[in-house]
Amino acid sequence: MNTGINEAVSVNNQEIESGNTQNNTIVFSDGTVQGAPIYNYAPVQEQQEGDAVSFGKYALIALIYAVLHTFCLYRNHSGITYPFYMLGTLILIHFVREKDGLSIFENRDGRKALNIFYMLSLMALSVNKCMTANGAIIWYDGLAITLLLFSFLLHLYLDTKGWDIVAWMLQILKAIFIPLANFHVPLVDASAFRRFRALTKTKKKNGILASVIVGIVLAIPFLLIVVALLASADIVFRTLIENMTKFIKLPENMWDIVGLALVALIAFWSAYLLPCILFKREGKQVVVKKGSFNPVVGITLTALIGFVYVVFSVVQILFLFIGNMTLPANYTYAEYAHEGFYQLLAVCTMNLILVITCEKLFVEKTALKVILTIIGACTYIMIASSAMRMIMYINAYDLTFLRVFTLWFLAVLGLWLAALLIGLYNKNFPVFNTCMVTVTILYLAFVFSNPDYQIARYDLSRMTKEEIAGSTVSYTTKYFFCDELSEDALPAYLEYPTLLYDYKSWNYDDDYKYNEIRKFNFSRYRASVIMDSVK
Repeated sequence: MNTGINEAVSVNNQEIESGNTQNNTIVFSDGTVQGAPIYNYAPVQEQQEGDAVSFGKYALIALIYAVLHTFCLYRNHSGITYPFYMLGTLILIHFVREKDGLSIFENRDGRKALNIFYMLSLMALSVNKCMTANGAIIWYDGLAITLLLFSFLLHLYLDTKGWDIVAWMLQILKAIFIPLANFHVPLVDASAFRRFRALTKTKKKNGILASVIVGIVLAIPFLLIVVALLASADIVFRTLIENMTKFIKLPENMWDIVGLALVALIAFWSAYLLPCILFKREGKQVVVKKGSFNPVVGITLTALIGFVYVVFSVVQILFLFIGNMTLPANYTYAEYAHEGFYQLLAVCTMNLILVITCEKLFVEKTALKVILTIIGACTYIMIASSAMRMIMYINAYDLTFLRVFTLWFLAVLGLWLAALLIGLYNKNFPVFNTCMVTVTILYLAFVFSNPDYQIARYDLSRMTKEEIAGSTVSYTTKYFFCDELSEDALPAYLEYPTLLYDYKSWNYDDDYKYNEIRKFNFSRYRASVIMDSVK
C-alpha cells in the first residue's frame, strides 16, 4: 500500500516542511504527470483535505495493532497474551519508525540506553501481568505500562531537553488525549487516500462504494441520538420504532460483539493518530516556560510553612527517634503510630508537590532554594517518622499489602525528593528521567518479589502452629475473604495443611479452570494445582 504511494508521489521537500498545501506534482510510474493537492506533513490543525501519505504509511499497521490489542486484551488484563501484546506493540513501533526513516533504538539525541530501558521495562511489566493474581498489582502494572509507553513515544519523537516533570506529565496527558481531539482525522485521511487512488485507478464504482461506507459510518452515531430523542418526544413515533425492532433478533452475545468492535475501533484510532501526529511534531522542541512570578511571594509562603516543619521535625527527633518525651495518658504506641502515619504521608506528598510548584512558578532566587532545601530536609524527617510509625504498627498488627505498599511508596518519595533537590541547583540534571528509571526499577523489584507470598510467610512465622490450627477460619477470612491477599500467597500455606483445606472449603471455585488459553495466569494455575492436591 505505502510502496505504491512512494512510487507514485514526488513532492517538493521544502513545501512539505513549510506545511504548504498548494498543488504539488505527482509523477506516476508510467511517466505521466498530474497536479493534485497532497497535504503531506502539515500539522493536523491545518489539514483541510486529508493526508493520503500518512494513511498509506500508518493505516495497515494501525489495523494490525487493533487486531492484536483486541485479541490479547479484551476482557483479559492478566493473561498470558499480555507479553505477546507488548512484544507485538514494540515490533509495530519499530516498523512505524522504519517507515518514517527513523529507528526505535535511537531518538534525536542518539541515546540508545534509555530506549532499551523503556523496552525492557515494558516487557518486564507485561510478564508480571500474567504472573500475579493480585488485583491491585495488576491495576498498578497497567498504569505503569500506560505511562511508560507514552513516555517512550514522546522520547522517541520529540526534543525533550529541558523538560521538567510538569512538562513531561502535561505532554503525556496531551498524547493520551490526541485520539479524542483528532477523532475525525483518520476518516479525512482515508478520504484523501481514496481520492489519490482514484487518480491511479479509474474504478469509479469502488470510489462510490467507499464514499457510501464512510457516510454510513458517520451517520450511525447521529441516527442513534436523533432516533432516541424523537422517540422520547412522540409516543406514536416511539410505538412505530418499537414495532419495527420487535422483528430484529439480536444474538445472545451481542454486547460482546459491540464491546469487541468498540475496543478494536479505539485501538485503531489511537494507533493511527499517535505516530501520525508525533511524526509531524518530530524534532520540535516544546518550550518550557520559566518561572515568572515574584519570588518574594514564594519566599514568604515557603518560610512560614518551613518554620512549622522545623518545629515538627524537632518534636520527632526528641520523641520518636531519641525517646526523651512520653505519650499522653491512655495512648499506646500502636495507636500513636497508626494515627499519625497517613497524615504524615499526605504532608510528605504535598511537600513534593510544593517543591515542584515553587520551582515552576517563581523566579529563581537563592533564598527560595535554601528554604525549599530546608523543607526537603524536614520532609526526610517526616518520611523517617512515617516509616517508623508504620513499622511499629506492623509489629503490633502484622503485615498487609497496603502497609507494605505504603512503605515502598515512602522510599519512592525519598528518591523523588532527592532528584528534585539536585535539580534545584543543577538545571542540566535530568530530573524526570532519573525519577522514571529509579521508580521503575523499584516497582519491578517490588512486584517480582511476590509481596502477597512474603506477607503471608511473615505473618504465619509470627504465629505458633497451635494458634494457626485453632484459628484457621478467622485467618483465612481476614486475608482472603477481605481481599487482603490473592492466590499469590498460597505457596506460603504449603506447610499448613489445615489452612489449605480451610481455603479450599470456603474460597475455592472453578474460576481457576481456563476455558480460554489466552486468559492463562501462572499464579492462578499454581493455585489450582495446590488446591487439587488438597484432600
